[in-house]
Amino acid sequence: MYKAITLLTALTATALPLTANADKPDWRYVEGGYTKMDFDGNESFEPDGLTVNGKYLMNSNWYLNGEYSFFEEGNFDFDMLTLGAGYRLPLTATTDAYFGANVERVDGDGDIDDTGYSVNAGLRSMLTEQVELAGELGYYDVDDGEAFFKVGANYYITPAWAVGANYKVIDDWDIMQVTARYAF
Repeated sequence: MYKAITLLTALTATALPLTANADKPDWRYVEGGYTKMDFDGNESFEPDGLTVNGKYLMNSNWYLNGEYSFFEEGNFDFDMLTLGAGYRLPLTATTDAYFGANVERVDGDGDIDDTGYSVNAGLRSMLTEQVELAGELGYYDVDDGEAFFKVGANYYITPAWAVGANYKVIDDWDIMQVTARYAF
């Protein structure tokens, strides 16, 4: 947890002085791409699949969000669904803080069938007009409650299209994503 806080602080400290010509982060987008899950201590089982997610800013501060990820390896299938809402708080012209709450659903082969919740707080910052960095801390409780952290970056090829990568750690799960984003 200390590493996550240090990483989030460093991300913010490096983002703030470089944002002279940058825009604000987009809060209306959909994205999709490749995702892979790594379970610590199990090198032979690393399911991968597809992910789709998005955010929709309803007014100047409140947003809705959702994410669906499908993982498979061999005959094993595993789905993760997140639906929630949050509050965006502009810190500067190029950096936003946010706070959210979500309903979480995990469904898979065997005995995996649980519903829970998560809460999160994070920062999103445009370093330049093309580069966005993000960091997030939270608590994820579906079966056993665990703290998590997430870091990510997006590169905007045009004002509407971006490519990105995210890395999320929940206890002994590492989730990596490579995505394409359309902002509207």
